[in-house]
Amino acid sequence: MAWCFQCGNEYTPGVEDCVECGVALVAEPPADAAEVGSSDEDQMAYELHEWAGESRRILDQDLTAAGIAHAWQGATLVVRAADEDAVDRAVEGAEEAGGPAIEPGVETVAYEVDGWAADEQSAFSDLLVRLGVPHEFDADGDLVVRAADEDAVETALDAFQAGADERPELEGLDANGLLTDVFVACDRLRRDARDLSAIEQLIALAPLLVGHRPPFGIDSQLWNALGERTTGLVDLLGTGDPEPAEVSAVAGELAGVLRQMT
Repeated sequence: MAWCFQCGNEYTPGVEDCVECGVALVAEPPADAAEVGSSDEDQMAYELHEWAGESRRILDQDLTAAGIAHAWQGATLVVRAADEDAVDRAVEGAEEAGGPAIEPGVETVAYEVDGWAADEQSAFSDLLVRLGVPHEFDADGDLVVRAADEDAVETALDAFQAGADERPELEGLDANGLLTDVFVACDRLRRDARDLSAIEQLIALAPLLVGHRPPFGIDSQLWNALGERTTGLVDLLGTGDPEPAEVSAVAGELAGVLRQMT
């Protein structure tokens, strides 16, 4: 299992980022703010809303590794007041590790990315970190970079968009609900390969899986593999008179994968 260190949501294997917060998941469940220190100890908060999600994740891991009690309330870090010096050092280190910052006073250029999906913004931000390009997101959600880096950012954008998944988002659809519906159809076919209602449902759901890009937080390879396996099962059902045992076996295997995600 994996958890979002900010909101505490728990996820099954295959999910890489929190669908609510847009940050990478961690291997340990986060603590609640009430658990930070004893009842008679003072707490202090660090407002880190302007940080990139990766920087907050790095900070969370550093604090965990150092054994410093902490909790998150969204993008606000809660620690014991007695740990202030140690946390200050960790904050400074995480800021540097999360990517170079834009120097105050330099000329900047803004790119409108509000039409991008959350996973696309996160992925491009990670690309800029790897390239060593200082960047940040302003109050309007625009990507801000130094004017001196404009050519490098344009090149990165061209490369990034060339490899982008052009399929539409699942607008108005709940990804977990979709996967649950596919699981229910497969599970019914596992038990009865001639269940007409389940067959009809699966035929209707398969195009939704293959026709849309993976929602934020779900690994693209896993999403695409689910679409291929669902389409394969639909193709098997359309062969005329498939062997019930084969249909049940294929549906059961797919249901087993989906059970881990829903």
